[in-house]
Amino acid sequence: MTAPTLRASFDGDGGDRIEAELWLPEGEARGGVLLVHEALGIDSFTHRVARTLVGAGWATLVPDLWSRETRAEGSDGEAPWSAERARAAAAALSDRRVAGDLESAAAYLAERCDVAGRLGVLGSSTGGTQAFLFACRSRRVEAAVLLYAPLVYGELSASKPVQPLEMALNLSAPLLAVFGGRDDWAPPEHARRLRDTLGSFAKPFEELTVPGAGHGFLDPRRPVHEEEEAGRVWSRVLQFLDRALAPDAA
Repeated sequence: MTAPTLRASFDGDGGDRIEAELWLPEGEARGGVLLVHEALGIDSFTHRVARTLVGAGWATLVPDLWSRETRAEGSDGEAPWSAERARAAAAALSDRRVAGDLESAAAYLAERCDVAGRLGVLGSSTGGTQAFLFACRSRRVEAAVLLYAPLVYGELSASKPVQPLEMALNLSAPLLAVFGGRDDWAPPEHARRLRDTLGSFAKPFEELTVPGAGHGFLDPRRPVHEEEEAGRVWSRVLQFLDRALAPDAA
């Protein structure tokens, strides 16, 4: 059965109105998860992840981080941007702005009377990068999941003034990071540096590296998709959220 999907909106960074999708489980929500979409925006993969989360009982809010931008959708509901344009747009997107939007999204989700419990954040690819930065900045987050998230920018800019890994000291929530062993966008070097950095700060951290997997291997639309490995990853993700967002979790 498809979970109820509602349109939502709230004031984001700078007071701009941010649109969002709210996915609610059929029964009582166990807690909430912010789902941060990839550079292409809210698409069929985003919905696939939302269905996985809501099917496990988590109310799932998907803020549209492109709400301010004018962008027509394709006839099939998929973002019409090319991968190159999407990556360029993601590179130009202000980390500070996204953090403000996600903070407002977290407040909106926490204030709903039908979403009791603890709050987590999950993102893949560039959305995973933003999920990590948000988990390092916000005290609302009590669990974070990163799926093949680039954690070292090729270069810094006004939009990306700080390397994500430099924010790791501020991480206050348990973290699960998933990497692909053959990912050239979020390479094993990022996994190693994250492991070393969080280990030196004694942060609660779990890592899952899938040997031979390329970037985006959880997405069935991509040629690198690994169905069997994807099933194992989602099982691990849901187990992690069960533990980290349990009512009695430390």
